[in-house]
Amino acid sequence: MAFTLLTVLIYIAVAIAVIFILGLLITVLVQCSPYQKMFVEGRVPNPPPDGFHPGEAHVLFDKQTPWMGKSFDAQNQIGFNFFTPLGARILKTASPLYQKFSVNDEGNTRAYYFKTYVGKGQKDVNTDVFKLDYDSPENPFWIRAILDEVVEIAPQQYLGKIHVKLAPGFYVSIGYFGLRSQTASDLAFDAAPVTS
Repeated sequence: MAFTLLTVLIYIAVAIAVIFILGLLITVLVQCSPYQKMFVEGRVPNPPPDGFHPGEAHVLFDKQTPWMGKSFDAQNQIGFNFFTPLGARILKTASPLYQKFSVNDEGNTRAYYFKTYVGKGQKDVNTDVFKLDYDSPENPFWIRAILDEVVEIAPQQYLGKIHVKLAPGFYVSIGYFGLRSQTASDLAFDAAPVTS
């Protein structure tokens, strides 16, 4: 029995070590990306983003993703992500207990709220950034581990960096995303949650 328990503990320790090593390697690749120079040369958006901002993910070799962008409520310092119908189906499978999915007339979905505030970069401590913090009780645990950081790189154009918390105080960087300004009224939502 003791040998079996010891074996299980060793396997768990090895798995955790592998995850941390992979996280460190991915972070190094992200920090060596051409986007990194643009990110550290960016500045905190002033005024902060408000309304819907179409986005483009710069992860997985810039392959297209079902994520469409983010919407911001600057006055209340909150926001949410916006997904295609395919993205919503995937996310509803991954987080079936999440209660705040909502859909617009085009069938696109908003989900995963974040709080916004200004602070120093998680990895880029000499850079002031606009943080998008998903650590809220209504979000699934795997979303709560995400911390996005955004800087303005040109008027109304933003570059974000995605971090994931693997342990308290230990974040890995997994990629970037771009956002641009768009009038918030272009995307009106109904208040009803998405149904299966």
